[in-house]
This record gives sequence, structure tokens and C-alpha cells, in this order.
Amino acid sequence: MKVMVVTPYFYPHMGGVQKYIHEIGTRLQRQFGHDVTVVCSNWSQEGNIVRTDRIDGLTVIRLPYQFKVSSTPVSLAWKRALQQIIGSVRPDVVNGHMPVPFIADAAARASAGMQVPYVLTYHNDLTGSDLLTRAFGRCYYPLLGSRTLRLADIIVATSEYYAGRSPHLSKHRWKLRYAAPGVDLERFGGDRSDFLRRKYRLDGEKILLYVGHLDRESRHKGVHYLIRAMKTVRESMDAKLILAGRGNYIDHYRGLAADEGVAEDVIFAGFVPENEMPLYFNGADLLVLPSCDRAEGFGMVLIEAQACGTPVIGTDIGGIPYAVEDGATGLLVPPGDAAGLAAAAIMVLGDQDLYRRMAQKGPERVRELFTWEKSAAAYDQVFREAVQGERDRCMEPEKEGVMSWGLSSS
Repeated sequence: MKVMVVTPYFYPHMGGVQKYIHEIGTRLQRQFGHDVTVVCSNWSQEGNIVRTDRIDGLTVIRLPYQFKVSSTPVSLAWKRALQQIIGSVRPDVVNGHMPVPFIADAAARASAGMQVPYVLTYHNDLTGSDLLTRAFGRCYYPLLGSRTLRLADIIVATSEYYAGRSPHLSKHRWKLRYAAPGVDLERFGGDRSDFLRRKYRLDGEKILLYVGHLDRESRHKGVHYLIRAMKTVRESMDAKLILAGRGNYIDHYRGLAADEGVAEDVIFAGFVPENEMPLYFNGADLLVLPSCDRAEGFGMVLIEAQACGTPVIGTDIGGIPYAVEDGATGLLVPPGDAAGLAAAAIMVLGDQDLYRRMAQKGPERVRELFTWEKSAAAYDQVFREAVQGERDRCMEPEKEGVMSWGLSSS
């Protein structure tokens, strides 16, 4: 089967969606023999032309964009360009990824025009961290997003938990399927390491770890609440907070740490190569994801840390409550609650029996629910269902002497 995946960005630009597509796409090729082509936009204006390359066996076609709204690439030429690629690649199914607007919406309309089944992967609701982006999110669904949802033959969500709480998916329950993010169990295991203590010259301090973007556009990650929580944590125990990630808001977070009196206790690790991430998870005592908005559709770092036997703290928002079994593999606290984050960290790190139980339960739950092999198998089934559904729609009218034109473009 030929599969065409459409996403705003792809490797080497890093992010949860990109990793999700890469891990599932490579396994769809290796395990199931599908031919996968990824279509995305260019990340920067440098070399902003049509380019094709290969990444781990995946064909990647990069399209130029005309401008960006925040970090969202936009081009009014994408629908036509995608139709041309569909005509050239001749995929059996097209798989778009949202909530980043425009390219998945263009893919839905291009697929409808070319009578190719369209599967939409819905990672999370489009919300916004400030007045402008919230207004943009409110306009997006009436103008583009709702029709994209209608055009999709099948919608894949990362968890039934999140889908059940999304106001935008409630009208489409009959065509919802599920494929959670996974973990590469060969890379992320419970081999504890002193890598972080050696790298940052730490002694007996407890190590709290955050992994994620540190830019202004990712304020929904709630890093400011975690930095504030460190003041209370430090009053109870020797501890360091390592912030692993890069972004344009790091100077702001440095200033906040200084204002809270924890500048010496917060380490900005910068970009961490993918091959070092298991060392970070295995070297930390606790992974914290303090997200404060429904833009957090899952929280992949939570299950990667759990696979390594590292307890986690997350917030009760978005898809995080599905990634964390509260009280068993970690703790959940209300979003935007710095005091709650501090109390949870102190509880887990101060109770050896609780810590030991969480460290044991985490890998067990990940092996049971969250592997990339399970995710790839779910997509294989979804794509086959979408293709068979299109064949059935084309065959039924012929029995009545009526020609079928496949997907409606309305």
C-alpha cells in the first residue's frame, strides 16, 4: 500500500508530532511493507523551494511556504501542489496531521478532489497561549477545521480519553480510531545512570527533569509554574531542576529563576541529542511535565520516562491523565498550580516505598499499552479500513448503474 503523510514539519525539525510520524512511518515500511511518502513544509526561508530527500527509508517532499503565523507555515498554493503530488505518487490513502492549521486542511481538500481516502490524525485541540492565538483558534474551526474533520474518512486520536473531552470531535465519534504514541523499548529501559550527575557535577541532590520546548509559543508547557515550584522544593530537600530543550524564551525563564531565588538550582541543558535522551531519563529522579493547556494532547516524554523506571508528575489536563496512571506510575496535579507541583515532587521523592512502586509499575504499563509496534499495527488497520471503505463506496453505486465519484468535497 502507498501511504502519503502530510504534516507541517518533519525531521530534522524536532517535536512530538514529527517523532510520532517518523516512528510509525518507519515501522509501517519495515513491519507491513507499506511505501510511505512524507510531505511537509520547509522549516526556514533558506532553501525554501520544493526539495526531496530520504530519511530512514522514508521519501520526504518539502514544499515552500509563503509566510508564517507564529510558527505555523502558510501557503495558498498547497492544495494544488498536493494534488500534483497525489497524481505523481498515486497513494492509496492520504494521512494528514493537525492541529497546526493549513497544510492538513489543504490535504483534506486535495484528497477529496482526487478521490483518495483521507485519514486525519488529530493530536489535540487548537487552543492558544495568548489573546491573539486564542482568537486565531476560535476562528480556525468555523473557517477551516470543521470541514476538514467532515472530509476525513477516519479520524485517529491519540487516546479515547482526550477524544471524549474534545468539543470538536464529539460530532465524529463514529469514525474515531485510536493510536497512542509509543516508546522504543530497545532504547528506553531501566538502566539507571549517573550520566547527569557527572555531566553537571552534582552530588546527592535530587534531580528533577523537564524535557520540551522552551519558546514563547510553547508557554502552555507551564515551565514558569515548575520554576516557581522549585522554591518550595528547595526548602524541603537538596534538589536541582534540569530544563532540557531550546527556545526563544530561555532568557525569560532565567530571569524568573533569579526572581524566585533558585537561579543556582535551575540548569538549562539546551538541546539534547536524541541518542542522549535515555541517559537523561535514566539519570533523573523525577520527570515533570507541568502543562497548563489542552494543547498537550498526550505528553510523550511521560511514557519515555516511565519506561526507564522514572516516576513522573503531570497535570490533570489534555491527554496527560491517560499517559500517567495517577498514584501508580506518577502523580497528577491541577494545571497552573505551582504549590501542587512542589507538594507532589516532595511526596514522591520523600517516600521510598511509593517511589519504588512507581518505578516498578511504569515500565510494566508502558510495555502493556505504549509501544510503537502497537501504534504501527493500529495505523495499518486504519489505512486498510479507509481503502476498503472507498472501494465499497465505488462498487455499490455501480450495482445500481450509477457512477461513484468517491469523497464529497462539501
